[in-house]
Formats: sequence, C-alpha cells, structure tokens
Amino acid sequence: MANVLVCEDEENTLELICNLLKEISLVEEIYTARTGEEAEKIIKKESPQILLLDIELPGINGINVAKTAVSLNPDVFVIFITGYSSYATESFVVRPYDYILKPIDLDRFRETLNLATIKCENDIFNSKLKTAGKFPVKDTNSIIFLNLNDIIFIERVGEKTRIHTRKKVYECTTNLKQIETSLNSNFYRTHKSCIVNMEMIEKIENLRDTFEISFYDYAQKAYISKGKYRFLKEEFKI
Repeated sequence: MANVLVCEDEENTLELICNLLKEISLVEEIYTARTGEEAEKIIKKESPQILLLDIELPGINGINVAKTAVSLNPDVFVIFITGYSSYATESFVVRPYDYILKPIDLDRFRETLNLATIKCENDIFNSKLKTAGKFPVKDTNSIIFLNLNDIIFIERVGEKTRIHTRKKVYECTTNLKQIETSLNSNFYRTHKSCIVNMEMIEKIENLRDTFEISFYDYAQKAYISKGKYRFLKEEFKI
C-alpha cells in the first residue's frame, strides 16, 4: 500500500485530488500540504512513496521539494501537477514519473495514479522478497516462494524461463532481465540465456566451440559466453 503526499495551494484542486485518490485501492494514507515548506516537513517525517506536487507554490516550489525528496529516497515517485508545460526541462533533474496538466483530466489522473500505485506496490514487494531471500514462481494454481539459495541456475529456452533447483525445474514466462532485479549479489549473468548462482559453480570448461558451467551434485550444465570466459581467464590469470 502506498502513502501519497499531495502539495497543492488551490483548495478546490486539492480537494478534488484527495477525493480521486480515495477511489484507488492501493492508496493507504493521504498527506496534504499547501506550501513547499509543509511538504518538506511531511516528506522528512513520513517518507511517502508517491508525491503529487504543484510546481508553482508559495515559498519553495514543487521542483525543489522534489529534489529534497529524491535526495532522501531516490525511488520516490514524483508526479507534477501544473498548468504549464514549460517546466518539463527544469524538472527533468528529478526524473518525474509523470506530469498531469491542469485542468485535471479525471480519466487521465485515475490511469496515471493506478499505474503508479501498482508499480510502487511491486517495488515494495520485490524489495521485501529480496531481503527475505525469496523468489516467487507460479506453479499451476499456486505461487511457490523459492529460497534464492536453492536456485542453481536460471536459463531462457525459447519463450520459457527455467529455474533449476535440485528438487525440481520450474518454468515461467518472465524474461531474464526482469528476473535479475529480484536476485541478490550471488547471481551472475554468464550468457544472454543464463544466470547462475555463483555459490553452486564447480567448474567452467572450454569445449572448443562452447563454454560450459558445471555445478556441484547437479547434472545439467549452463553456458557462459566466450567474452565472459575470456574475462574470467584474465581475472584469474588462467
């Protein structure tokens, strides 16, 4: 669930935004501010995950509020609400998630905030999974939470991704680039189609045209690219 800060000095617009946010199921807490100073105090105290900021505010403007928020939490979602599109270049420094122009288009607002809250929830969930050392995999009508330490290697085969453990090989459709973000530092991308658990590697072999990785007590092998193999040779002076 996402906590949202709305900073808007126009009372009617502030009320409208808050009412729209109450419709969104993944919004848990709504904080309001009418000045940049108030917004910064809330950001420092409450650490909201999503910011809805008017750019033209009394005192500290919305862009500077966003700069403060990003310095405290680089992953915060910044959405500017403004009557002017001319601020786009200046605000780029905080890499805003989106802009909503006034007068507010209600459907556009709902779409933007629904997508932002879903992404925010995914980020929170994935962060907690990584901390817990878990990786979720769909299996028929259930979700299995694999221990990262049990994963030997992950490979992409056609349209499927196979996750190798000693107990079972699981399949999913998630691509390796997406999977990499959910793994810890024990995992290494050895090939465009393979990610391996470094703790499981027994040896790497040069078989003329292919380069293979063998694992302790596991028969199946993974691939390593020629470039990565050469890098390891140089690194270990082989």
